[in-house]
Amino acid sequence: MRKVIGFLLILILLSASAGCLAEDTQGELENDEGDEKRYTFALPTLGRDVDGGSMLDLTAELEQQPILLFWVSSQCQGCHEWAEGIRDSDLNYSLMQPVTIHRYGNFESEDKIMQVYGNNSSDHYSPWPVVTDAHSRLALDFDTREPSELSVVEAFGNLPTPSVILLDKSGNVVWEATSYWYSADQLEEAGEIAAGLGD
Repeated sequence: MRKVIGFLLILILLSASAGCLAEDTQGELENDEGDEKRYTFALPTLGRDVDGGSMLDLTAELEQQPILLFWVSSQCQGCHEWAEGIRDSDLNYSLMQPVTIHRYGNFESEDKIMQVYGNNSSDHYSPWPVVTDAHSRLALDFDTREPSELSVVEAFGNLPTPSVILLDKSGNVVWEATSYWYSADQLEEAGEIAAGLGD
């Protein structure tokens, strides 16, 4: 009976959080790493100066430095904290480039993402590229650049929000945050790994 009540409580919390995961349940989720296939994408940005153009090509970005790919929704409190923490940190952008990716485009509008992460008067403003349409655009095979049968969201394992992962220049996930709430220690750890990738 306790298991049923616990399960129902988790369902209620998840449905009420609009894309967020409860802090205590995120650690229990595991990515399905069935086939180790690497994917990339070309996705529209919010079109701001800091986005570097109307489209972002992940492969081209990875040729410059590792990418800190940050999966968000507009109402996710952990996402808000991570956005603020990354922005206010001493992150060395020459070691790794943050890219925010909108996770739930089928439920939230691009305007909402612009309001929360793209507007420089927002508390959660992200002064780095923010990309959208991950739910509706096909991921590309990293090696051939051929379209896959998976959306970008699916290709990256249907990650919950917030999810913060570090991709090396070959498109491999080499680090993933384990904390729902922003952690300076975890961001520093990602930076150290990124620094080691340049050696």
